[in-house]
Amino acid sequence: MKLVLLSRDLMLTSRVDGVANQKGYTISHVADSASAISAVADDDCQLLLVDLQLPGLDILTLVEQVRGTKGSEVRIVACGPHVHENRLAAARQAGCDLVVTRGQFDREADTILA
Repeated sequence: MKLVLLSRDLMLTSRVDGVANQKGYTISHVADSASAISAVADDDCQLLLVDLQLPGLDILTLVEQVRGTKGSEVRIVACGPHVHENRLAAARQAGCDLVVTRGQFDREADTILA
């Protein structure tokens, strides 16, 4: 399985890399929405993990473009700090399959990436 991580956060990247390596997943790291959409177009891609702290992120547009490219074939998971309630709510409204806080992601990364 291939997953795409849209983030510039080294701590999140490290956490995702660790879990992905344990599970034998291929991971692509991207730092902007355009690169994420290109990476998700890969037939093997099954998961897009979005860091809601990414500067300039328009989660609604990103989700619309991914869904337009891959439909519901790709699961979209968004995570962000619990104090960023508006960003978490925007991700839910945009249609992400799962929206979690960073704390939840840290505790449940194995399950979330399964």
